[in-house]
Amino acid sequence: MAIAMVFSHAIPLTLSLAMCLSVAGAVNPGFVVRLTQKGLDYARQEGMSVLQKELAKVHIPDFSGSTHSPVGKIKYSFYGMAIRNFQLPSSQISPVPNVGLKLSISGAFIEISGKWRFKTRLHISFSGGFDVKVEGLSISVGLKVGSDGAGRPTIAPSDCSCHISNVDVHVSGRYGWLVDLFKHNVESALRKAIEGQICPLVKNAIATKLEPLLQTLPVTAKIDKVAAIDYSLTGPPPVTAAYVDVPLKGEFFELSHRTPPPFSPPSLSLPDDHNLMIYFGVSNYLFNTAGFVYHSAGKLIFSVTDDMVC
Repeated sequence: MAIAMVFSHAIPLTLSLAMCLSVAGAVNPGFVVRLTQKGLDYARQEGMSVLQKELAKVHIPDFSGSTHSPVGKIKYSFYGMAIRNFQLPSSQISPVPNVGLKLSISGAFIEISGKWRFKTRLHISFSGGFDVKVEGLSISVGLKVGSDGAGRPTIAPSDCSCHISNVDVHVSGRYGWLVDLFKHNVESALRKAIEGQICPLVKNAIATKLEPLLQTLPVTAKIDKVAAIDYSLTGPPPVTAAYVDVPLKGEFFELSHRTPPPFSPPSLSLPDDHNLMIYFGVSNYLFNTAGFVYHSAGKLIFSVTDDMVC
């Protein structure tokens, strides 16, 4: 992992802090975390496995209908369908300037198995099994990032679209050839059923998996018996086509009694670099608040005696 440290004074921070995207407000940050496209790609890899498990829960409803054939009118039904395989081989997450993030998935495919049954006008029934390959599934999801009152990140889907390029049904059974007469109807029904569920499942995964996880992220960390640091979000992240800058408070405070420091954070900006995965920028505000806290707690007071003087 490549990490750059940018100084207005700088210290190493954890990658988890970089995931705190966005909020409202206009307070200068004590430090800034820059996530570049490489950093977003790392986060995407961590999240795709969860999304794949959620999408594999697609429920394919039973459906039935009727059609005309050389042997007369046929009533058919397809039922007991289950997903055997669901793969998301290609995905990308990109910053959208002044908006948020865009998640794009392409080339996904689904394998489904199920049973079929049909009955002729003479009440003769036939049945068998079938397999379905859904190919060229593409999903696009817009993600709006924000923050709650405690400075924790929030995320919500702003838009979602889904498209399937091809649905191919392979029917087994002695009379499976009859199904080919209305194969188009079957494929069309399956396409509609799957496309209608993908976006609701994506939105549900964000609401029930990702959003609750973000709400558990801490916004303070204890340093020692005297002090802790506040790294809650201070303002909306500037988003460009190449990176997302995440402004965090970066303020030390005394555990026993929190008192606002008698000074404000200066403005802090990072150079326009985006070649590495992640960058950190830290202002002197962080160090000044640390000095203020430890001085107020009497930890920076030393007595010099004659014995200490050479």
